[in-house]
Amino acid sequence: MTLSLGPYDSLNDKKTPPGAPRYTATPLICSLRCPAARPLLAGEYQHMEYFRVVCVGEFSLFFEVTEWENILVQGTLAEPALHHAALAIGALASSRYHPNVWQSTPAIVFSIRHYSMAIQDLQGRLDGSPRSVELAVLASVLFSYIEFLLDIETRVEMHIQAGCSMLENLLTRYDMTLALFSRAGSNCEVGSSSTRYHLLARAMYQVTTQIMSLRILLEQ
Repeated sequence: MTLSLGPYDSLNDKKTPPGAPRYTATPLICSLRCPAARPLLAGEYQHMEYFRVVCVGEFSLFFEVTEWENILVQGTLAEPALHHAALAIGALASSRYHPNVWQSTPAIVFSIRHYSMAIQDLQGRLDGSPRSVELAVLASVLFSYIEFLLDIETRVEMHIQAGCSMLENLLTRYDMTLALFSRAGSNCEVGSSSTRYHLLARAMYQVTTQIMSLRILLEQ
């Protein structure tokens, strides 16, 4: 079992058990109000294409929710932080699984540059709002995979722990929203918040489970 997201290795080879809950995703990224991501420059097209054609599908298979494809694609179009993270993942994954086509050293330099830009853009988006926290949790999933591709396993756990911590913050806000709208007699906003929270929580749980499994294997 590996954390690979490539055409030959899936992050998760398990099938969803019959009767297991599946969450229909409220368009997470569409609800985020933000500037459009920067357009692709020369030398970036192939990396973004690899991310959207190969990596996005693998993420969807791993999280066992087809809506993840739309969430990630929309995210790269709307959020500069996710745009740069996608370019970094596309470059690293393509060089990892197709070393005869992509040279690893230029890919690493390219990916680190865009990874740094992704972190910088994310910091500029964090304003304490629930939507920015949702973005940060989603970014932590992508950032953890970048660290995995860079073979920095300790920082993979760092991003996952940060994502889990932010999820706790979202849960607290969700509970407050539930109480507020229950008194008002409306459950529309509550349902939307609940769907987004469970979608992100499911993703973080699956990634955390994978990391724990890898740690056990390495300790044997």
